[in-house]
Amino acid sequence: MKTIKKHLILPVVALSAFTACHDTKAPEEKVHTESAPPLQAVAENETTITRPCAVLYSPDSIKLEKLKKDNGEEAFYTIADDNQNYMTDARNFLEGKGVNILEPAGGKMTFRSPKNQPTELDLNDKKYNWEIWLYDGNKLHKVDVTDIENEYAKYMK
Repeated sequence: MKTIKKHLILPVVALSAFTACHDTKAPEEKVHTESAPPLQAVAENETTITRPCAVLYSPDSIKLEKLKKDNGEEAFYTIADDNQNYMTDARNFLEGKGVNILEPAGGKMTFRSPKNQPTELDLNDKKYNWEIWLYDGNKLHKVDVTDIENEYAKYMK
């Protein structure tokens, strides 16, 4: 009978010791200071691409608010919905083709090929909203989002 009690007590003692020694950390408090770097500085990291891929870019919340202000709320939602649908269709098509898809939030991207000079793409440029570029390994091509199948056939041979 003593043997059985030892086997029953051992797990209870081990569990108690484990929970008693477990150090719980207080949640870290986020401190906001005036000297924190601006958000744009984080987005300006440069990325270098050397292999074929597709770059799918959608506007961030700041650009979306500007588009809403410039186009009016009703027109904005129509524009945004249409573009999101085209982007989703393009993504599905490109994924089906096995294309590596990049979705940067902003910043600069450099495309380097063995044949050409490096090409830089600055996604912080105000002219870009819902855009797709195809990089064939040699050259960067801005393509028509609404005609991704023909654009793919043209550039990604």
